[in-house]
Amino acid sequence: MIEINNLIKRYDNSVILDDTSFTFPSKGLICLLGASGSGKSTLLNMIAGFDSQYSGDITVGGTSISKLNADELCAYRRNNIGFIFQNYHLLSGYTVLENILLSCELNPSSEEVNRRNALELLNKLGLSQKADEKIENLSGGQKQRAAIARALISNPRIVLADEPTGALDRSNSNEIMELLKEISKDRLVIVITHDQNICNFADDVIHIENGKMISKDIDTQTDITGDHKLSLNMDIKVSAFKLGLKNFNVHLTRYIAVSLAISIGILAFMLSLSSGNIMENSISDFKEKNTAFNNGYIQGQDDGTVLKILNSDERIENVYYQYKITDVTLRLGDKKEMLTEKYPMPKATENMSYGTMPKAGQNEMALSPSLAKKFENDISNLLGKELTLQYGEKEYTLTISGIYNAGYDDFFVSSDIEQEFYKNVDGQKPHSISYDVKDFEDIVSVSQMLTNKKIDSKDSAKEVGALQSTFNSLNHLFFIVSILILAIGLFISTVLLIKLQNSRYKELGLLSALGFNKGSIQKMIVSENLLLSAMSAIFNAVLVGCAYLISMVFSISMVITLSQILLSILSTGVVVIVISVIASHKLIHTEPAVALRK
Repeated sequence: MIEINNLIKRYDNSVILDDTSFTFPSKGLICLLGASGSGKSTLLNMIAGFDSQYSGDITVGGTSISKLNADELCAYRRNNIGFIFQNYHLLSGYTVLENILLSCELNPSSEEVNRRNALELLNKLGLSQKADEKIENLSGGQKQRAAIARALISNPRIVLADEPTGALDRSNSNEIMELLKEISKDRLVIVITHDQNICNFADDVIHIENGKMISKDIDTQTDITGDHKLSLNMDIKVSAFKLGLKNFNVHLTRYIAVSLAISIGILAFMLSLSSGNIMENSISDFKEKNTAFNNGYIQGQDDGTVLKILNSDERIENVYYQYKITDVTLRLGDKKEMLTEKYPMPKATENMSYGTMPKAGQNEMALSPSLAKKFENDISNLLGKELTLQYGEKEYTLTISGIYNAGYDDFFVSSDIEQEFYKNVDGQKPHSISYDVKDFEDIVSVSQMLTNKKIDSKDSAKEVGALQSTFNSLNHLFFIVSILILAIGLFISTVLLIKLQNSRYKELGLLSALGFNKGSIQKMIVSENLLLSAMSAIFNAVLVGCAYLISMVFSISMVITLSQILLSILSTGVVVIVISVIASHKLIHTEPAVALRK
């Protein structure tokens, strides 16, 4: 059944197997005996197709497995080999029956047939009452019986047992060996052991000494002539998603911990963004309420040069000459006040006590406190009230938008209304020039431009410069805090996910031993990662919703845009997938024999 020809195996500079040859029979129980490090496990790994780095040839059923590729070796193990391990390598979280049926994922029989066969095997092995018991609840002897059932479910021609009694007491060891002896009547069972008592059950004992395989009793020609051709059925379709879903459920607690860590980290990032948004809104509100900061005022005569400079700058709009006006009447209800003359004054240098400066197109006006008191003792009550202004032959109904801190009777109207006043001015020389800077961010640069041209403008460049510096500092602070919080969340999530994946080496090594190829294992891991990604995205959405609910209940300000919420949910899923791919890369590409030893 198995022919080993001129096998040479080296580890670094050490020779483990030295040009050794041997022929195993097609059935019987063979024990491999040898000192630690003599090459017993190495030989078993090569027969199993785990290790292809050797010289010489191993032929099984007339086919050289030395020439098979990785997928063909998986098919070889799937169709021909059953494994029994010292540490059982049964999957925790699975029942006895589920562990056995794991091998059946790869055979063409129906689920009903596989289940019936598995239950029959358990009955023969005395485990029928434990079929639905979780593996972690079994004794050592029961676990090994379950492992034997898993090894036999696909009816392999060869059973490889690596120290199958090493973790058992003498009574259980004898029971297991008696089972293996019974099994070996119609198939080849190769057992690695260091226990001489176990060898009493063997049909023959092979000693590995000085790199050679030595046997005195075995007749290697007995039954190698039988028809035991190697089966390499490659047409096997595995439901990777079904396996991924099962594994996801088994590791659900750990996956929930990872999802929460990632979701909490991104939620903290979102809350930090909310603080930034609140600050941005405050800045926007400030700009909205303090439109006078955009206004500039240049006093003095002009031959048209200054006006031309202002009109040619794309950052500036609403440029016009201002004039002194006379005989202005203000009327509110039954109260009336008259201003014999009014000179244009700079808006940007005035501070608001209440409300805002008038905005163009809004038919608004702002009053000084002394003028406001002539209409209402509590001047704050004037906000929003309509006042009639008469100048010349025209009357204007204006809404009082604010009260500003001037120490004399005066008022400001919106720029469009003010320009209406000046249509009737005839023969006067302009008193000043008014202009508006379009964007708040350009106020300082426009002021600097005018200074460079030796034009004296009354504006709020100094105040705006100080505010912009503060705004930028706060923006940088919130950005750094947000990134730091996100980085901590991602770090914790990565550590948890890598720790989870590192605990699964034996699981994936076992799947490879059962015949799952690397592609199937990778698809299974991808399925789990997608499920984890979806769970994390859902957790993120739920946590954001809870945060909003809490903010509403406790009247806590929280500002997160819909696009930021959607982006956070999407980014949560993407981040999980990226971290998972990184965490599982080494796991997927670890050789089965190495994975089983971890």
